[in-house]
Amino acid sequence: MSPPRDGGFGSFDDSVEEGRRARSLMWFITHRIVYSHGQNASETIEVMAWDRGVDAPGPGRYALYTEQNRETDSEAEWTMDTEGRVWLRGEPLPDDATAVVEAVLE
Repeated sequence: MSPPRDGGFGSFDDSVEEGRRARSLMWFITHRIVYSHGQNASETIEVMAWDRGVDAPGPGRYALYTEQNRETDSEAEWTMDTEGRVWLRGEPLPDDATAVVEAVLE
């Protein structure tokens, strides 16, 4: 599921670098990633979706920031394209891994 394009989370702004945009907002959960890898190993990761814009570099249109990742100067570990495919550190998931992004509805 793609994050909504409008609403209460960050969106693309050419005037400010991506990391500063994401850190400029109060962090809140917009989505959860259920990441499964290997046999019976899975974890749920809470993230805030950030629309990087249509010209964003790399495979992910949406940055999915964890609260800890948002506070650093690094890129988001998780990204998602408009088709709902998830990328980890700019790479496709390993063959033994899956990630499902679920919207948090309140």
